[in-house]
Amino acid sequence: MSPRAQDLFSRFFIKPPLVPLLILASFIPGFWSMGNMRILAEAVSVDGIVVIGMTIVMIAGGFDMSVGAVMAMGGVVAVVLLPYGLGVSVVAAGTFGALAGTLSGTLVTRLRINPFISTLAVMVMVRGAVLAYTDTRPVVSLDDMFLALGEGWPVPYAFLIMVAVAITAHVWLNSRPWGRHVYAVGADETAAAMSGLRVGRLKLQCYLISGALAGFAGLLLAARLGTGSPIIGESTPLSAAAAALIGGASLRGGEGSVGGAMVGLLFVGGLVNAMNLLGVASYYQSMVIGGMLFALVVADGAFLRMRSS
Repeated sequence: MSPRAQDLFSRFFIKPPLVPLLILASFIPGFWSMGNMRILAEAVSVDGIVVIGMTIVMIAGGFDMSVGAVMAMGGVVAVVLLPYGLGVSVVAAGTFGALAGTLSGTLVTRLRINPFISTLAVMVMVRGAVLAYTDTRPVVSLDDMFLALGEGWPVPYAFLIMVAVAITAHVWLNSRPWGRHVYAVGADETAAAMSGLRVGRLKLQCYLISGALAGFAGLLLAARLGTGSPIIGESTPLSAAAAALIGGASLRGGEGSVGGAMVGLLFVGGLVNAMNLLGVASYYQSMVIGGMLFALVVADGAFLRMRSS
């Protein structure tokens, strides 16, 4: 297959365009209303922070199944530690998330365990610990300053924070040596090691960043809801992976960008929002997202075979 044909296949089958979705959604009453746009911004802001971390890990050739559980932990930790001050709460949510990410990274880099298995184990442990600590009940916050983080009009504060995080991550990945090293590790780990890069440390840092961002995203969600729930984020890993794959990331590593991931995020968020407006049941929505993820993985593998032929 010619390079031009490969590019077209990647563009239209691996990376579904955002514009056609928005055009179709325009026929849904209320989609472009100010209230619905704010709901969409709130939804993608929390997920977007998680997607950024997931994208960084996938560029390095890994995967993080634990982000949903870590997000739940971040929200619970943030609410529980609010009596000690908002600053302590924010730092603790990110720190606990970073510790979970470090555990995942250690299993992957030191013990050489498959990333899916490693992060799945961490997911189960973190979820169980949070459920045990809270006795499966949400923890409620009445702190006005904390709840203000979940507000903002017409643009939610969380959305502005997501944009700031995305810009920072984009700069680090594209304009700093660390970012180029992460791409090199994902593209060819053996070659990166032979060139002198500390592969294990770089991959560990990627998982640490993913965990910290997931914990911070949990704090923002808890601020919006007024509660830290131990059961949130069950479908977050799949949604984050779908957004990253749509944005150009690959399960093989070495590919992807934060900008592309944000486009993928808007695609997934807009699709879910449109289904909500149409009254589609949540279990059908899960089937749609799961089917889309399956199709993306299959298409990604097919594109790899065509490119290598």
